[in-house]
Amino acid sequence: MLHQHIIRSFIALFIATLLLCGIVSYVAIQNDNMEHYQSRLESHIQILVRELPEMDDLNAFAKRFKEATQIRFTLIDAKGAVIADSDHDKETMDNHLHREEILKSEKMPFGTSSRFSDTLGSTLLYVAHRFSMHDQTYFLRLAINIDTIMHNFYALWTKLTLIFGSALLAGLYGAYLFSKKIRQEIDKIVENLQQIADKEYRITISSHFSLEFFEIANYLKKLAAKLEKRAKQKRKYTAKIKLISQQRSDVISAISHEFKNPIASIVGYAQTLLDDPNANMQIKERFLGKIAQNAQKISTMIDRLTLTTKFENGDFTAQNSTFDIVKVLNDVAQSFREKNPSRNIVCALPETYSIYADRTMMEIVVSNLIDNALKYSDDTISLSIEEDVLHVKDQGIGIKEEEIEKITHKFYRSNSHSWDNSMGLGLALVSYILKLHNTSLEIQSSLGVGSDFSFKLPSNNSVL
Repeated sequence: MLHQHIIRSFIALFIATLLLCGIVSYVAIQNDNMEHYQSRLESHIQILVRELPEMDDLNAFAKRFKEATQIRFTLIDAKGAVIADSDHDKETMDNHLHREEILKSEKMPFGTSSRFSDTLGSTLLYVAHRFSMHDQTYFLRLAINIDTIMHNFYALWTKLTLIFGSALLAGLYGAYLFSKKIRQEIDKIVENLQQIADKEYRITISSHFSLEFFEIANYLKKLAAKLEKRAKQKRKYTAKIKLISQQRSDVISAISHEFKNPIASIVGYAQTLLDDPNANMQIKERFLGKIAQNAQKISTMIDRLTLTTKFENGDFTAQNSTFDIVKVLNDVAQSFREKNPSRNIVCALPETYSIYADRTMMEIVVSNLIDNALKYSDDTISLSIEEDVLHVKDQGIGIKEEEIEKITHKFYRSNSHSWDNSMGLGLALVSYILKLHNTSLEIQSSLGVGSDFSFKLPSNNSVL
């Protein structure tokens, strides 16, 4: 039964608490008494060192002092020999120079130690003090029996036992009432679960007995409410399907919008050639070049859309290898110089820089960033590697601060600055690829100043 487990737990807790209190009380009483006795002995020593020079019979004085105070008196010379002792014949006593309290008193005003005395059969606290008398160095040592601590401990232990015994009986009765109340709360939970099983969702469970049962009651209410709203969830599901359908329509609209111009150009140039078969050869070559250029643009957009879809569906696996990213950067930059001979693309790069990544994907990233910079800047484009970060900077029109986070979204196009970004896929594709390589695209831009697109080169790289 539940209350039996609680009672056993209370008994175990009681015993553990009693033992812990006994240990703590013993240590506390012992430390308190030790400090008290030590202070008492030090006070006696301070008085005695002023009186000893006037004493003729030190042994007799030692015995009188013991009878009056119950404190052992020992006077030791600088060589460790006992001059006078209240409890033993000084002639039969060992050399005391190397006793712990004597050694400590040479470094501090008072040397202390506590140990069991075989002679007296009890534990003593020793306090020694070095002083000068008749131009000679002596050690005055006083000792007191500290076994009385145990008497205090036993008295406290008896009181604690009585207190905790009474507490145990009260605790057992409280545990019984506590377990009975828990049983009632559990019965209410079982009853409401049965209601839910019978599809009766209008439950009225409530509990203020404890926070745990209060939370369980709330969870049951939430569960019933969710089950009751299942019909409403179907309508939400229908709305979600409509949203997906709308998104697909947006994709088709974006493709239609972006394909419209290049297809119109292809049709226009082709129709012109068909209408005038005898046109000048230079005109034919120029028109055919435009047709090829627009066809390539459509092909590139289709490839980007296909690759983006693969990323979203998790169908792409990176083919990582170690390669020199500097060579890739120089090759891609040169390719863009040939396509755009009037543009200045500067590469401020180290001689070599090896990374571990998918080479083809890195080429796509760099190509998209350079292409993006060329579209929205008429000035110099620069590529650099600074502290393991690749930067592609332009001096173009810049991006509004509120649009920086949006331009990497798929199909995003802003009215300002015509950020079509080839169906809005270029920077989205860059973000997908960099995420696959455990890094991300950082964008810093100012209107009318330019933009800096950067990302930390993939990990496990090294400079050759």
